[in-house]
Parts: sequence; structure tokens; C-alpha cells
Amino acid sequence: MKRFLSIAIIGLSSSLLITSCNGDTKTTESTEEVKPVEKKQMGEGTSGIALAFYYQDSIATQFNFYREIDSVLKAKELNFQKELEAKYRAYQAYEADIQKRMEANEITGYQIEEIQKTAMQKQQSIQQFEQQRGAALQKESMEYQTALMNKIAEAGKEFSDKKEIDLLFFYQKGGQITFINNAYDVTDEFISYLNKREDELMSGFKDDVEALQNKDLK
Repeated sequence: MKRFLSIAIIGLSSSLLITSCNGDTKTTESTEEVKPVEKKQMGEGTSGIALAFYYQDSIATQFNFYREIDSVLKAKELNFQKELEAKYRAYQAYEADIQKRMEANEITGYQIEEIQKTAMQKQQSIQQFEQQRGAALQKESMEYQTALMNKIAEAGKEFSDKKEIDLLFFYQKGGQITFINNAYDVTDEFISYLNKREDELMSGFKDDVEALQNKDLK
């Protein structure tokens, strides 16, 4: 009878993070050594293009802010499941009590209809809680996910500008890309870049989530 909603922060696997440099040379930070990605010739008569990628799974496990958001959502899911289980246990206790009273002949025929009505109301209440609360939690998870995707996209644009990358995307096993040469891998550098700017990325994050929530209400 139990149906538990399982929500996880979504793996940011619905779209490619594509960035295009404007061709200007950027002034690098004195504390960082920036090595531009080598431009690769795509074919005869074409200009070079700098490609790079990062492993999506590494973002989920090594980007501190990502893990914090994932932890928050998992805590919300756990609280929801605990509340739902408590409601089921309460209903089961109610059923057991009614059964015990019936076996002891403490319930008359006139009371059966009222008991059935009450039992139906309790079941509907649990179902309504599961559906409404579960849907709200799923919606909130999507809003957090979207806000986080926007933050990573913003950081990806800045990272690509500094590295003079024309095309930055992520690689994930089971995704659309079958193979990619590790020479294009900038995962460690990108994650380091994200973690160094964690405070900047966290700044205004709640406002971004609220803006998405208000947008859905319109």
C-alpha cells in the first residue's frame, strides 16, 4: 500500500553546456595559471576550434555546493517519508483497534457505517498528503536543480573565457556521446574552478530558487 516518492537531484543530463568565446584575450588572475586549450582543425579550409569536456559524475561527487544541495533535498525527502510512514502506522493502529473491538462485540451494527466512513476519510487523507506533499517536493527539487544548472552554466562561461574554450560540454556514461579523447578532459580544472568560487555561486541562490517558484505561480 505504501508508495514512496524517490527524488534525487538530477544529474544535469538534459542539455549540453555550450559556450562561445568572443575572441578577446582575457586578463587572468595572478593566483591562477591559465593554459588555453589547443585549437583543433576540424577539416580542410576550416578554422581551429577549442573543444573541452568534463565528467558529469565528478561534478556530483566533487563539487561541494552540488553535494550541499543534494544533501538538503535528501533531508527533505527523508522527512516526507517519515511523515508518510507515521500516517500509515497510525491508520494501521486504528484498523487494529476496530478489529479488536469487533471481536469483543463492542461495536454494534449501527456503528459499522460510521466506522467505515471514518476509515475512508483517513485513507483519503493519507492519499492526499502523499500526492500533494510528494508533488510539492518534486517541484521544489526541480527548482533547485534548475537554479544549480544556471549557476554551473554561468561558471562554465567564465571558465571557458579564461581557457579560451569554444565548446564546453559534459560527458556521462550512457549518454549521447559514445567516445571522447581524454586529451579534451578539463574535469579537474573545472571542478577546482567551481569550488574556488563556491561563495560566489551560493550568493543569491535562494533568491534564484524563489524567483523560479514565483514564476511558476504566474
